[in-house]
Amino acid sequence: MNLNLGLSYHVFFNVGNGMFGRREEIRKWLSEVIEKFRQKGAVSPDKAVTAEELGLRPIFREVMKRRLGSSGIFVEVDGKYYLNEARLKEIEEQRHREGAALGSRGRLFTLRIARLVTAILAVVLLLASMFIPSLELRVLAILFVVVWLAITILHVYYLSRARKRLQGF
Repeated sequence: MNLNLGLSYHVFFNVGNGMFGRREEIRKWLSEVIEKFRQKGAVSPDKAVTAEELGLRPIFREVMKRRLGSSGIFVEVDGKYYLNEARLKEIEEQRHREGAALGSRGRLFTLRIARLVTAILAVVLLLASMFIPSLELRVLAILFVVVWLAITILHVYYLSRARKRLQGF
């Protein structure tokens, strides 16, 4: 079962006591807790169980008082807990959208750098072709201008896609 949740980044990062210093530990712990809830069938208010029945350490109650409880993934009902699958799915989808937006930013930055380097090379070659009469330099300069135009079009395309994704938030 794939539990690639990414929830730890904003749900657990400040759980206190220094117990969870690294994100990977938090993600692993969260996956184990979710699996325990599913194994016990604690996925609705009428099937809620205590932390002891789930075999969870006392730290679970502590983190429920903080971000974990406010996330809505686990819900407390009269001292018992259940896994809110709908809320878990919402958070997973949100995390996926955020990751996609971050990936777009990386591509946009790379395209920006590529445009800059290509433009500089084209200008240098054009200037050099003014002082050194050479057909090869002019052809190479024109080639770099064409590459720069192609990268600019690609950059505009990724910008429009990134804006559409961000409007979905």
